[in-house]
Formats: sequence, C-alpha cells, structure tokens
Amino acid sequence: MLTTVEGLQSEIFVPLTPPPVFTELKKPLSECKVAFITAGGIHKKSQVPFNTSGDFSYRTIEFDTPSSELMVTHGGFDNSDINKDVNAMFPIDRLHELVKEGFIGSLPKETYTFMGGGGNVEKFRNETGPEIAKKLKAQGVDIVLCTGGCGTCHRSAT
Repeated sequence: MLTTVEGLQSEIFVPLTPPPVFTELKKPLSECKVAFITAGGIHKKSQVPFNTSGDFSYRTIEFDTPSSELMVTHGGFDNSDINKDVNAMFPIDRLHELVKEGFIGSLPKETYTFMGGGGNVEKFRNETGPEIAKKLKAQGVDIVLCTGGCGTCHRSAT
C-alpha cells in the first residue's frame, strides 16, 4: 500500500516512521564531539564497494582518512560529481576545518557509512542502525548528522 497525503502519492512504498525525538543540547557546540554519517554509499577506495542493488552493511571510515582516498558506490543517483569531490556528500575536509576554527569541539576517531538505496528497512532499523549507534555512543559522540544519497535513502535508511 502506498503512503498518501491528499494530492500526493509516492511511486514506492514509504514506511511510516515515528516522529523524531528532540533532545536539547546540553553544552556549547564548540565543546561537542560531532559525528557525520551518510547513507550515500561513501567508502574508502580500498574497501569493498556497496552492492548497488540493495545492501544494509556499513563501512568504517577513520576521520583522519584523506578525502582523496574516498569514493561513492551507490545505485540510486549519478555518482560522477561526488567522486570528483567527496565533500559534496561527506564533508570530511569541512568538518576538520570546523574543528580547527573551534566551531565544533572534536570529531570521533571513526565514523560509519552505508548505502540506503534499495535497502531492507527492517535490517537498517534492527541491525545496522543499532550497531552504528552503539559504536558512536562508545566514542562519546554528542551530535550525529546524517544524510542520504537518493530518495530511497532518505525514506528508508536515514
């Protein structure tokens, strides 16, 4: 069954998700450890690419990885521009600049990326998501920013 709003209808099934939980920030952003994760299929060039027909696995990326060693493999959008400058999807260089400027406190040692297009929502909800959350919490992360790569990523994995 398609999720509908009067006058609008999705071309694919859209899972109904609970409303987000607002959590008030308890300290200044300049003291926060900020993580950035993406469902946009970013991975190190040395890692196994994502399966573009559906993949709920994730890749670990150390935050000291040079952006030149990163790329995207995703079946839901044209990857060519992102592969010219991975910061357009995964702004790793900009995040380091924000730390250097003192705008954010720090970055965790590593972060996690996945490919949400065509993925299994239940697997993301019950396996991938909880595993990533546990690892971020263990690193003392205060804030997590998450982006998707395509419409399916935004509606499912993210």
